[in-house]
Formats: sequence, structure tokens, C-alpha cells
Amino acid sequence: MKTLRTLTAFAAFTLAVTAAAAQQPIDMSAWIDDATTAQIGADNATALRNKISRIITRNGMADAPGIFIVVPTISVTDDGTVDTGMASVRVVRADVTLAVRNSVDKTTFASQTVQLQANGKNDAQCMRSLVNKLNVNDARFAKMLQDVQGDIADYYSRQMPKLLAKVNSLIARGEYEDAMTALAMVPESVDEYEAAADLKVQVYNKLLSNEVLSAVRDADLLVNQGDIDGALALLRTCNPLSPNYGQIVAFMRRLNAAAEAAEAEAREQEQRKLDVEMQRQRMQEQAGEQARELKKERAASCETKGKSLGEWLFGL
Repeated sequence: MKTLRTLTAFAAFTLAVTAAAAQQPIDMSAWIDDATTAQIGADNATALRNKISRIITRNGMADAPGIFIVVPTISVTDDGTVDTGMASVRVVRADVTLAVRNSVDKTTFASQTVQLQANGKNDAQCMRSLVNKLNVNDARFAKMLQDVQGDIADYYSRQMPKLLAKVNSLIARGEYEDAMTALAMVPESVDEYEAAADLKVQVYNKLLSNEVLSAVRDADLLVNQGDIDGALALLRTCNPLSPNYGQIVAFMRRLNAAAEAAEAEAREQEQRKLDVEMQRQRMQEQAGEQARELKKERAASCETKGKSLGEWLFGL
């Protein structure tokens, strides 16, 4: 279900921001967007992602999926060719920027740009050379990643009043998934964390309850369409921790009872068919026996009549 997949992301989000509160490094992940992939090619994009991953891990963080991402941008500033006497070589100069962002609200917390020059016979080779020139030990990237740790924590501390107001508004409108996303940003270091944690529990329960209501509604439609197996499969996706999971249990019991009744009716119909067939066979056997007896009786009667007629005509 969509809710369960969303909550997995929430868990990663919460782990990231609470790490900041405990003065532990905030894990980040390298992220190459579609525009950059199209610009440099899929293979070069993979190489760039691996290079950024090395920059992250060399500076004491894990390259782990979560809220905070390191996104590269490549801006070509000069593109030309140099004649070496034997062949023309393409030379590209570009600004390569690494930015730390929140992948949910797109907030950029820090960025660092370096100027690089690369060469090659074609676009792909130039871009691969450019990626190779990116230095994983560049002190500028190290400083950015260290400084941004405190910047992230400070940012969410300042945003708490606005964030909680937004959460309460979302809850009032029943937009529980968006509310959960916002609450997942709250670090433990802020004074309002306990209140936010209580709200998270309430919103989580609302999400689970709505999931059950939706599943029961859709399962009922499937049952009406005769797809009992599909209904059961849908109901099994619901989280047993849901406050109203009893509705799932009750629905499944009704389905099981209906299935058992249908099976019993099918067995009874089959038995009735079998009984009718056995009765028909018995009647056929009885009719055959009666026909044979009648035939014998007629044969005996004819023989008796034949003897009587002989005696009358011939004195036998």
C-alpha cells in the first residue's frame, strides 16, 4: 500500500534529523537528476554518483537513502577544439557544483562550486574526463559537508513554530500523509519535540485507520464482483497495529464463513447430484429387471397356451 511505502521514507527522514540533534553526522545520499543524466549520459552519471558517494563517505557520513541529498550540477563555460597536429581534441571547461538539499521541500542548505577542464574526442569522453577530474579529497567539499551539519539543525529549530502550525492545519484537513512528512522533520533537540512525537503517533494511527477503511471498502467491491481471493489479499496488506484492525478481522471472518457456506452448499449440491444419479441407476436396473421378468412371464404364458391349443386340436 502507498501508506506503508511512505512510512518507510518517514523512518529514514526521522533517523536523519535526530542524528543531527545528537551531534552525529547526518547521512546523505548522492542524487543525479534526470537533466544531468541526459547531459552527461547514463554511464557517466553512474560514475559521477559513485564519485560523490566517495566524497560523502570520506567525510564521515554514510551514503544512505534519506531526506538529505547531494546533487551535482554541471555548467559548461567554454567548449572548443584544439588542433594537436595529428588530430583535433575537444576541450571543455565547466563549473561543477555540489549542493546539499532536502529532497522533500527542496531547501538548499549549502553548495560548493569548482572549475574543471577536461578533454576528449567526443561529448561522452569529455564528460567522463570531467567526472574523473572531480577530486574526492577536495578540502572545499569537506568543509561544506562539515559546516552544513549545524546549518540543518539550526534551520529546523527556527522553523518549528511555522512547521507545527502547518502540521495542525494539515491534520484539521485530514491530510495525514503530508502532516506525517512535516512532523518527520522535527529533531529531538527542539523544545516542541515531545509534542511533535505525540502528534506523530496520532497521525500514524489516523493513517493506519484510513488504510483499513479504504481496504474494507475496496474488498467489499471485490467480493461483490466474485473476487474473494483478491479481497483477502487486499485485507492482508493492512497493518495489524491499526486501531481499527478489528474491522479487518471481522471482514475476514465473514469471508471465511461465506466461503465455508459456499463450500458446504457445493458439497451438498454435488451429493444431491450423486443421489439423483444413483436413484436413476437403481430405477434403470429395476426397470430392466421388470422387463426381463415380464419377458419370462410372456414366454411361459405362450408356452402354456401352445400346449393347451395342441391338446384341444390334436388330443395331445
